[in-house]
Amino acid sequence: MTKQFFRARRAPAVLFGILFVLFGLFLSISMPTWLSVGRGNPAGTTIKALTRDKAFRDEAARFFIEKLTENASSEDLAKYDEMRPTISGKLDELAANKEFMAKVDAISGDIYDFFVEQPDQTRVVDAKAVVSQVVDALAEVDPQFKGLSKDVNDWEGLKLEPVKDGPDVKAIKNGLTNFFWASLALTVIFALLYLRWSRSKKGALLFLGISVLILGIIDVVVSSGVRSVAESAVDDKDKLAAVAVPVAADSLLKPFRTIGIVWIVLGVASIVTGIVLARRAKHAAPQSADATAIPADATSGTADTND
Repeated sequence: MTKQFFRARRAPAVLFGILFVLFGLFLSISMPTWLSVGRGNPAGTTIKALTRDKAFRDEAARFFIEKLTENASSEDLAKYDEMRPTISGKLDELAANKEFMAKVDAISGDIYDFFVEQPDQTRVVDAKAVVSQVVDALAEVDPQFKGLSKDVNDWEGLKLEPVKDGPDVKAIKNGLTNFFWASLALTVIFALLYLRWSRSKKGALLFLGISVLILGIIDVVVSSGVRSVAESAVDDKDKLAAVAVPVAADSLLKPFRTIGIVWIVLGVASIVTGIVLARRAKHAAPQSADATAIPADATSGTADTND
């Protein structure tokens, strides 16, 4: 193995190869994590994923009706049960409304910024417009829902209280960002240094390709493993959570799968390139030997002439 990958047998090649694998491992973890939660608004991304999921919207409609009819009569239960497909359809319309979703995204952004900045004062996020649209949609299904409008008008909004003794989210995000960029830079640098010191470029491509392929597989396996753990942790009796958790997990873990697939493709490409170069060199070697060999007849003829 050492002869194949480190044919130069130089200490720098071995050292840079090990450092490339080490920081590549850091990069395979930090890059998708940074893409998932280190930049932008992961809460907004998760909410969008949930609202776009048909199964979640249907289950949300069922959950809403269940809460609404906790103390209802059997007659009302039958009535609301008939409404469920219509309510689900109204939620579908809201999810497809770009203006409505923009308002939802703005609210999630305000909430996320609050927990990142961690101000000392209470903040109220105005969500009346979004809730009013939901109530209006429900009122189209049954006019009785119109009575909820008064409660919405009296509602102050989402009241966010300061978090005491909580983690410094902003510092964590900055640390994650710095760790990602440092891992990226060092991985590239050590890869180039390994290529520089490795005498066999074919062996270098094979080594880098196999390493990157393994890192990609790790990302894909981590994504699948975390999703399975999150899904198994949900109580089967909580149907809404059973639908929401896998969707939210898929949204947050998507960068792991994407980066993993990219690493796998790059790794396979590097391995194939190394194999092709090795075969070309193998076929070219006998031809070079034949071209440089001196024919025996030519040598004999020269000797006769000299005689």
